[in-house]
Amino acid sequence: MATLANSLTSRLAWVSLRAACRAAMRRVDLRVEGLEHVPVAGPAIIAARHYHHLYDGAALLAMAPRPLRIVVTLDWLENPIGQRVMRKACRAAGWPIVPRSAVLDDQGIEQGRIPGAGRDLRAATRESVALLRAGRMLLVFPEGYPTIDPGYTPKTRDDEVLPFRPGFLRFAALAERDGRTRVPVIPAGLAYTRGERWRLTVRFGEPLCVDAAVELDEQAKTVGRRVRQLSGLAAGPDRGSAAPPAEWQPRHGA
Repeated sequence: MATLANSLTSRLAWVSLRAACRAAMRRVDLRVEGLEHVPVAGPAIIAARHYHHLYDGAALLAMAPRPLRIVVTLDWLENPIGQRVMRKACRAAGWPIVPRSAVLDDQGIEQGRIPGAGRDLRAATRESVALLRAGRMLLVFPEGYPTIDPGYTPKTRDDEVLPFRPGFLRFAALAERDGRTRVPVIPAGLAYTRGERWRLTVRFGEPLCVDAAVELDEQAKTVGRRVRQLSGLAAGPDRGSAAPPAEWQPRHGA
């Protein structure tokens, strides 16, 4: 009975959340391309561009064909009460909470490490791996920072895409260690046009699979480049961008 109650609670929470996201996106002309690349069952990770602090997640949740768990960060919340409330809400939704590794000043210069960051990252890793092995789908924003944010962002241009951090690929690799789980990574591009009424096109690309023979940092660069292309952005000199090694070519997910 407890399992059934938890399942119903989770389903109701997802339906309510998606309804709220669809309501939020009424102010944006939204279209989607490549939805056939998103699996309707089984584990998967959607790796998306992070442009808008609200619209990105709302759009992807609104159009998802199945429940999504977002890997979130809460270190932008300075109010301790707000932190506690948001942590409880994320736990109730089944959303892993990851720390951004550094404390930044107003110029974006690292001033130190976030207290408890290691503990929180280990917990988020365990939760993410468990969700993937249970057949869930995770949404991640590997840049860590959006372009438009009411707080701090290190981005200085509308078309800037930060280097993708490889943590999401580590989640997939760890989940696959059981010998049974296979986690496709679906790149998702977000192409915005600002105006009196904003327009947003979300494009999903063909799934990629983690290759144990290649460094995760290099694979993250390739996923980031795919996301940039899907976002309608020319291949440019993003910070830390580099071509992948010749020996690794992304494989399509099963």
